[in-house]
Amino acid sequence: MATFRKYEFTPTQWATAKAKIETADTEGNTSWDASKVIAVVELGKLCTEWGTNEEGQPVCLKESSKISVDILWADQPGTTSFSSYVIWPEPCGIHVFSGWEAQYAKDYCEANPDTAYCQPPAPVEP
Repeated sequence: MATFRKYEFTPTQWATAKAKIETADTEGNTSWDASKVIAVVELGKLCTEWGTNEEGQPVCLKESSKISVDILWADQPGTTSFSSYVIWPEPCGIHVFSGWEAQYAKDYCEANPDTAYCQPPAPVEP
């Protein structure tokens, strides 16, 4: 079964990890290894602190030093070397693979059962 996970790497860590899920043709052109991944989205260095400009528009004041990457694995997450880079931002954040919103939310709550997101509101008595 395919699996969607979010990761965060330093640039060097991502270069090493990326090589494990790429394949090259005879001319040296690389692509994602379809036997391992369905899709990869390199989100880059995400904003960690927001402010506003003179017009009140949001502007990034500080960005992460790490690269965020979303991977839709062909099966379970490929290599165990990726597991130490998994992050669990609250669903679904900056990016989600279309159709994977519910599965990510389920996996998020299994990994983070005590977060507010995963606690249903108490019923309101009339």
